[in-house]
Amino acid sequence: MPRPGWENPRVRLMSDSWLLIIVAILSAAGVPWFVSGFEADLGTASWGLLALGGILITLTILESRTSPHERWRDRALTLLDVIGVIVMGFIWQHMGALQNPTFLTIFALPVIGAIFLSRWHPYLISAVAVCVVGVVALAQAPELRWYASGLLGGDAWLSALFGHQSAATPGSFSGFYAPSSYLIVLLEVFTVGMFACAVAAEYVGTVFERLSTHTALARTEAERGQELWASLIERLPLPALLIDPASLRIAASSDFAIAYLQSGETPLEGRNLFEAVRFSYPDIIQELIIGPDGGEEPSTIIRIADQLRVTHLRVLHVAHKEQRLALLTIEDATEAFCLKAALDTSEYAALVIDGRGCVLAFNKPAMWLFSGAKVGADAARLLSKSNGGQVWWEPGLTNRRKTHIEIGQRVYQVTSSAIALEGEQERIFTVSVLPVAKAGTADPVGTGTAVLTGITRQLR
Repeated sequence: MPRPGWENPRVRLMSDSWLLIIVAILSAAGVPWFVSGFEADLGTASWGLLALGGILITLTILESRTSPHERWRDRALTLLDVIGVIVMGFIWQHMGALQNPTFLTIFALPVIGAIFLSRWHPYLISAVAVCVVGVVALAQAPELRWYASGLLGGDAWLSALFGHQSAATPGSFSGFYAPSSYLIVLLEVFTVGMFACAVAAEYVGTVFERLSTHTALARTEAERGQELWASLIERLPLPALLIDPASLRIAASSDFAIAYLQSGETPLEGRNLFEAVRFSYPDIIQELIIGPDGGEEPSTIIRIADQLRVTHLRVLHVAHKEQRLALLTIEDATEAFCLKAALDTSEYAALVIDGRGCVLAFNKPAMWLFSGAKVGADAARLLSKSNGGQVWWEPGLTNRRKTHIEIGQRVYQVTSSAIALEGEQERIFTVSVLPVAKAGTADPVGTGTAVLTGITRQLR
């Protein structure tokens, strides 16, 4: 879950809401003016749009990480919100005012956007919006001033505030007569709508608070999991490296990797992978790291100091600290490779058989000698004994036994040994098959001391 690039996501949401308000103002002011043709002062209204642009820029600055302290920032955001609503009333006054009632719907946007500050801010902004619209309506419609003076019992304060109505002042709606009751109902509906938006915004804010809290908890748990995961990587019981696929630099390493690669006091972090580890075929490893699927590469040769090591490499792509990295694990297989090479180049066939009679491993001479040899094959099907009784690979109570078998035209000496498994009653058996003589020779071993314990023939 990536962390947002801003310090306070609420400020970013407010900034986005004011950007939406500017776009909505252009539509709500331009379309009705183009269709109805009411009188509009575009030059003066453009100054209001410029002021809203300045508010948007200020919000963008406040959302940065170098913004002031939280208390002063909240006060600044509240002041910017109030100033923005007043500027909207200024734009509405010069773009038709009561002749353009569609514009009033735009005042709902700052009310809803104020929920990103606190739960009481929508009520404050809705009250400011009602006052601003009321003042603009009184300034434009003399019938509303007459109604207000009759309601309050005097018009001295109205005359001092707005002055006397000029005879050249146009009516509220051009083309037809709009009674004062219509304008009053319009303002009443606007007031009810603003406070309804404030109530709805409070509910949306409650949902937003829950989502924000759950997101913060999920992000915290994810960070803890990444820290635990990074700690596990450092303590893996095998050499492991975290590689940046873009730069091929080592981002982290396990303690075993430092000891295995013999880096000494030189840290592995920050070094290029192919400078820290000398691979025989680095292109293959680079493809695994850069590729999207990772993979493994057995029998990879690396040089450590002056020694050659046979390793089994695995590459797994993971996400670590909001980055895509490649986890490279190194499994040393030098000893297993050397033993297998020694067995494959020996003159005798060797097999390893478990207690159930299944073949566990074999060398190349055994594959040539027994055509049915494969891992998991039934050893009883490789040969059949002519004298019955004990199976041919078990040594019996002595844990080691020699016998002779005939395969084709040759006699082979079979040496079977039992190997105990610690904590288990079941044993495994190692079998070596060595050619000693051609079939029919009286003394197969050639020393006169070996005893022929039986002839076993290969199944065909």
